[in-house]
Amino acid sequence: MKRTILRQASGPASFILVVIACWFASGLVADRMVQQELDAALRQQRQMSGSIVYNMAEVIASDLAMSRAIPATMAELGVIQQALTHSQNYAVSGVDGEPAHREELLKSPELAGIDGFLRDAQGFSGLDIIWLVNANGLCVASSNAQNAQSFVGIDMRSRSYLTNALLGAFGEAYGVGRASGEPGIFISAPVYDDGLLVGAIVAKVGIARLRHWVAHAGTFVTDDNGVIIMAHNAALEGQAMPNSRVTQMREAERMSTYHRDEFQPVQIRAVKGQVRRDAPWVPPEIAEQLFDMPGQPIPTLYQSREGLNSGLSAHLVDPLAAWPELMRNHKRDHMLVFLTLAGTVALAWVITVSYLRERRHHRATRVLAEQLQSANTLLSAEARHDALTGALSRRYFLDLLRHEIDRAHAAGEPLCMAIADLDHFKQINDRFGHAAGDRALEHFVDTCRSELRGSDAIGRLGGEEFGILLPATALGAGLEVVERLRMRLKSMPSTKLPPSVGLSVSIGITELSQEDLPERIVSRADQALYTAKQGGRDRSEAVPPDDTAPPTRASASVW
Repeated sequence: MKRTILRQASGPASFILVVIACWFASGLVADRMVQQELDAALRQQRQMSGSIVYNMAEVIASDLAMSRAIPATMAELGVIQQALTHSQNYAVSGVDGEPAHREELLKSPELAGIDGFLRDAQGFSGLDIIWLVNANGLCVASSNAQNAQSFVGIDMRSRSYLTNALLGAFGEAYGVGRASGEPGIFISAPVYDDGLLVGAIVAKVGIARLRHWVAHAGTFVTDDNGVIIMAHNAALEGQAMPNSRVTQMREAERMSTYHRDEFQPVQIRAVKGQVRRDAPWVPPEIAEQLFDMPGQPIPTLYQSREGLNSGLSAHLVDPLAAWPELMRNHKRDHMLVFLTLAGTVALAWVITVSYLRERRHHRATRVLAEQLQSANTLLSAEARHDALTGALSRRYFLDLLRHEIDRAHAAGEPLCMAIADLDHFKQINDRFGHAAGDRALEHFVDTCRSELRGSDAIGRLGGEEFGILLPATALGAGLEVVERLRMRLKSMPSTKLPPSVGLSVSIGITELSQEDLPERIVSRADQALYTAKQGGRDRSEAVPPDDTAPPTRASASVW
């Protein structure tokens, strides 16, 4: 056939024009084919990366909400308010940077008791350190008061995270500890006594405790100044987002917050021009959605989520996995279509190859869709159940509590809620390791399942603290149930734990009243738990539904 075409052609110039026309037409066809593959790959990968960023943001918001609850709750305690009120006569004095009144503060019996209370609160809350600052900006008590580098007597007024609290508002900021050099999230809450601002309570959550935020490759977290404070790729930490607020800060502010003055800008650049040069078949509106990241040889998708009520932002840089194959496919398609247009024999071969390739593409699309569905199912299960113990997650348990309260009110049935806390759990972790602590948590949940009814529910509220729902159960019967549970845990040790590990649990229980909202019944259950712990641990305490005393440890602000 080629010979026939050549005989009919008027000369070499016509042949060259036909070849050029075929090549140009085959390029247009190849562009269209690979654009469809690119659209499908982008949709699938953008959906998966969006799900990753969303879940990452939800975890950050949930963790910080739990951390905020501790200082907010403690700010309502009378002992904290009185201690700050009585320490108002202490003020900053002496040489700048030298602890003022340190010896006097450490010798004060009342403040020594507060130091011990803060140390205990730090132990069961999972925070790195907690301290009190009076209205003069002087640290008067701390959970690490006995350490040589404690904050007692230190002038705290220059700390950015404390400014809002000393003005009567909550404060939360990322920073690097001046004494320890360890980064963390600093949370401050104002403390009032009889309507008068008497100081603030401050807590620090170390970044090391929050590494699970960036467990997925390509993820990182920035603070409200645009500095990367945590990243799956540790080389990115300390870099700043382009045109971020940190570049506008004064040198003294940067040194105070980060202990450094210079921040290398992270190179996340739109690669529209480069993509159009390397792959002119990519539509401009799609090229604008692709970015370049150091260390990534291929374009990437970039997604972020802000507005986490903390100033933090979740980010994901996800390389476009299909890009190398798309580049190869385009070159191949171009040539195949050209050969198709050049001859009838090549046409049959090209059609066969294209058909087989399309089948592979659809099969790959189907596999990716099934993988996406499986991933979504797995994410849903992980959101519903605690990965370690199998108990309900905190969020799902609280949603179930709301549902059971509505059902109990509608049916006129009783409902009991209990909060259980494993005694001296930190000592188990310290003496036998975190693996033993995990086994202890699993053993407690297994004990609950064997003792509770099928209609009852248990959820992990955080750390070693669990919530228990007993539908259609009055307070007296509920107290018998949790007491039986407590005795069973103590009398039947786990075979997976060392014999010297003695597990015990403190449980607080209360019953739903007709006027109760979820926050109130949780608050009373936590009040009962606090009473059980104050009574010596390894015991059960009940608070009746008509008890209107304010909560001693928990706060409804967690809602």
